[in-house]
Parts: sequence; C-alpha cells; structure tokens
Amino acid sequence: MDNVFLTLQKNAQRTKLPVPMFDRSQISIWSILKQCIGKELSKITMPIVWNEPVSFLQRFTENALYSYLLDRADECNDPIMRMQYVAAFAVSSISNNCDRLSKPFNPLLGETYEFVRDDLPFRYMSEQVSHHPPVSAFTCESKDNGNRWRFYGSILPKAKFSVKNMEVNPKGLLTLELKRY
Repeated sequence: MDNVFLTLQKNAQRTKLPVPMFDRSQISIWSILKQCIGKELSKITMPIVWNEPVSFLQRFTENALYSYLLDRADECNDPIMRMQYVAAFAVSSISNNCDRLSKPFNPLLGETYEFVRDDLPFRYMSEQVSHHPPVSAFTCESKDNGNRWRFYGSILPKAKFSVKNMEVNPKGLLTLELKRY
C-alpha cells in the first residue's frame, strides 16, 4: 500500500479515507445504547467502528463551511437582510449532520486543529482547553485577517440518553463580529 502521507501535496484534499470503513452491520448499536441510559455521552465507551475518523475539533470546523453567508451579511447595508444572512449561517451547520450517526473522537487536552483552504473564504483554529469538563475553544475569521468578520467562542458539549430519547446540549458562548457594524 502506498504511504498516503508521502504522496500528499501542499493544500491537497483527500477524496476518501486511506483505509476502507469497517462493516458496522455486525454490531448492534441498540445493545450498546441500552447500557448507556442516563449516562453522559462523553463518558460512554463506544466500539471504535462507531466513531468518525475525525476529532470533535475537526468536525466543529464544518460549522464554518457556509461562511460566505457572513461575507454577504458584511456587504449588506439593510439590517434586516443582514440579520437574515446571519440567521441562515447559524442554522446552516445542521445540514452537515443529516444521516450522520457516528460520533467524532474526543479531543485530547491541548490538541489543536487549524483549517485553511485556498478555495474557502475563512481560516479556523481550535483547541481543547479543558478535559473535565470537555471544553473546546475556537476562532474563525475571514481570510483578510478578520477585517470583515470574526466568529469565536467555546463549546461544552453535553449529551445524555434516556429511555425514550437522546438529549444533546451544545452549551457555550458563541460570538459573531461583523467589523463594519
């Protein structure tokens, strides 16, 4: 097998994982979840095949994929339209979770993740700043050194299972600054 790391070029994007995905059909998620009722999701040990091959820091970066909406909000002089662009950005991250059942890996304390791509209008940096409780901090800004907008905050993800439902509360403080306003 070719060494994947030696063949990557600067800013190259992978189109598939270097190793095929495990067959999950042999593992019953329900037999695992029955043992987890009432527990917090971050404290549950799951079989590795149920994890995504990314950490929470990397997955949270996906919230910024629709940042062009913030660019449009910054260009907009009408305050109502500007608020509509910001609201659209706020809910756009939901589209990344459709049909996604895997859990990202919990980041290690001090772990960082940086994301910059030439074809996207933002840059992103995050760090796991606390382990108990798990807290991640991030900053994301427009590529012009943040002269248009800046989005930053900290997240404390909480999730619990009960008999009839699963509750997810991404607690934290998120701030968006549109520099012109």
